Amino acid sequence: MLNKYKVVLVDYDDDLFSPLGWEGDILSSIGAAFHVGQYRTTEDVLRVTEDADVVMIQSVRPLLNGEVIRKMKQCRCIIRLGIGYDSVDVKAATNCNIIVCNIPLYCVDDVAEHALALLLDGARHISLQDRMIRASQWDRRKARPSRRLRSSTLGIVSMGRIAQRLAQCAKGLFANVLGFDPYVNSATMAKLGVEKVELNELLSRSDFISVHTPLTDSTHHLLGRHEFEIIKQGAVLVNTSRGGVIDTQALVKAMQSQKLWAAGLDVMEQEPLPQDSPLRQLPNVSFTPHVGACTDESVADLYRAACEIACDVLCGKTPASIANPEVIKKKK
Repeated sequence: MLNKYKVVLVDYDDDLFSPLGWEGDILSSIGAAFHVGQYRTTEDVLRVTEDADVVMIQSVRPLLNGEVIRKMKQCRCIIRLGIGYDSVDVKAATNCNIIVCNIPLYCVDDVAEHALALLLDGARHISLQDRMIRASQWDRRKARPSRRLRSSTLGIVSMGRIAQRLAQCAKGLFANVLGFDPYVNSATMAKLGVEKVELNELLSRSDFISVHTPLTDSTHHLLGRHEFEIIKQGAVLVNTSRGGVIDTQALVKAMQSQKLWAAGLDVMEQEPLPQDSPLRQLPNVSFTPHVGACTDESVADLYRAACEIACDVLCGKTPASIANPEVIKKKK
């Protein structure tokens, strides 16, 4: 079959999230050629996307900005291979009548499990004790205070799919689970065994807090100086959503003052974490390099879903998970 369409993957994170090799076969079945690269300059992205029908991006680098999108004259759809699409200029795409899609069902189990692992690490200080033993320090006092989850309260900030999966996992571990989300009603949370509360109440009552908020203008620094002032003394904080949801300076101060006992961060405001970041000097902070979503199963799910969206768009069907549905309405 002659290739009628061009699908471009402009960037992906090395090794962990690279394409698996069978994507081109799926796309060729509808007459689409799949072009893969790591194009990380504006000039390179413009060059490969100017005649593309569908543009995919897996990384969270802001390569699909307004300047680039406005020059993608043939593009029908941009697909962010992930849940968050804050790295794509959705407004510019909308103005250009380009659909923006994401993959909201991707990595639900994987990130929920990663968040739980960080919560358990904070409860028992496993990473801290491992580092100490490797440094020839045998001091069992550093294991205190440890927490018994069964007598503790977990607070979940934002109750999307990943958070709901975490709540299911947490039911048998924690005494109580609290949830804050202005867009999820009490009945939905109650079915999960979660008590719906406002953010301030969640912060003041929770022994453990897991953040699952998408990054938007309204959630940037959702947890800042004020929130850390009212947070429960000695709480453990975990973030697997976006680094910008937490004010790093306020977090550092809360850790230094021991208002927070421990933190587990899979995401940071600056990635990679700068060498001079004060977070590196805090022994009770555990890091992972934005890998909560990374399992073999999740990567396969990600590329399969992206190919399905591209096929739907190029075959004239309405794809799932459209971030700017007003584009569809205008076309109708």
